[in-house]
Amino acid sequence: MKPTTIFTITTGTGYQYGVFALINSLRAMGADHPVVVGTDRFLPELANVAGVSQFLFELDWNGTNLKAFTILQQQAERFIYIDADIILTDPDFLPAIELALDERKFVVPIDGIVSQNELRRGYWRSMYPATAPVLHNFYYNAGFFAGLLSAHEWLLKDWIALNQKHLDLKAFLFDHKRLPMADQDTLNAVLQTVPPADLATVQMPDWRSIALPVHPFFHIGNFRPHAFLHCTGKHKPWLVRGIPPRSPNAYDEAWYHYTFERDQPVKAGLRATFGQKQWFKRTKLSRLAVKLKKMLKLP
Repeated sequence: MKPTTIFTITTGTGYQYGVFALINSLRAMGADHPVVVGTDRFLPELANVAGVSQFLFELDWNGTNLKAFTILQQQAERFIYIDADIILTDPDFLPAIELALDERKFVVPIDGIVSQNELRRGYWRSMYPATAPVLHNFYYNAGFFAGLLSAHEWLLKDWIALNQKHLDLKAFLFDHKRLPMADQDTLNAVLQTVPPADLATVQMPDWRSIALPVHPFFHIGNFRPHAFLHCTGKHKPWLVRGIPPRSPNAYDEAWYHYTFERDQPVKAGLRATFGQKQWFKRTKLSRLAVKLKKMLKLP
């Protein structure tokens, strides 16, 4: 059996630094899977990294709309897609995903609760009709998913078709009034037609969304404290300049570790300033600076 291939994507400016930290976290957690990085330009930092290849895009779509496209172009039977702003934190997580793939499940994280009778599901059904009743009460996150090409190629193709028909493929999130989460909403339109028994899901706290510190799910998971961190939202650590008026979160600290600590497979080539080092390491000086900035409402 061929190994499962991990896919990730970086387009535009900055997200390559998320990819580098992601790959370093994968290797640190013992994941020796081949990794394919979809990118809009060649990344020399990855040129000589074992087990990592690059797939250069000739399309000018936003990276959020290139996930299924990249997997279909590579034709990997067993695939795992991971967003660039995710860091793996538990070595037992990917083996659990592999077991779900052995059962031919499509694996996807639960992002929140959207009842089966919620209004937006009617709009999704008008976009993607189905005869079976909706049996889902969850909203799924498109930042991580896994499947088999032989079982789920249709799903990836239908997802792309919905994106092409209903989204501006060059635009980013929040630009569509009825589909504010863009490709994630269209994925949910497809997934609500899939029998729940054909899915394997990962819910909080087994994955942690940095933008959602509070969630309605049972607070004891299978992976302690979680399987992966997802830096949802706009505050990415590679955009930090000086000392921000907030404390670093768990993803910030993990990203710093996998970017600046020695002996990482991928060398990001970044240099942290004195202030950045203080902030990421939560020193007394940085904590005082954060408090002062908050008090004075400084950026």
